[in-house]
Amino acid sequence: MASITETHTVEFAVSATPKVSLAETNGVTLATATLHENIRKTLGGSGSVSTDGAIDFGGVTDGATNYLQATSSGVNVGDGDTRFIWIKHTGYLWSTSSVLSTATTDKITIYIDAEHIASLGAGESWVIPLPDTSSTATNFIVKRGGSSDIAIEAIGLD
Repeated sequence: MASITETHTVEFAVSATPKVSLAETNGVTLATATLHENIRKTLGGSGSVSTDGAIDFGGVTDGATNYLQATSSGVNVGDGDTRFIWIKHTGYLWSTSSVLSTATTDKITIYIDAEHIASLGAGESWVIPLPDTSSTATNFIVKRGGSSDIAIEAIGLD
């Protein structure tokens, strides 16, 4: 019998719309939002990353999310061998790996080692495609932005 070859890939897409908000001026214009006057288009792209399929950080078990706890010292979501990272701010404080606590507007902060690279608000997510292993980054870390621990969803695939 022939063996079946497995190939693991993650396909991703991002999109952003730069906008300008105009205030209402009585008798002249209603409040409105429009595309940025110089950019004049949405921005985006897509791609794919091959992985070995191993979930080394974060997780989902049989489709159920295992929430991670973003603390003041942080939670690891990737390392130098990680090929794809997905991070989502749940918008809730940490309770357990399966139960969310109360809503929060505190941000989470994302680091590569000691370098702050991004901040996410409630409901926001970010992908970090890494088609090649990193020779310099040792840890991708998510920390809470306020005084309370925040529940995040994250997956780091090797």
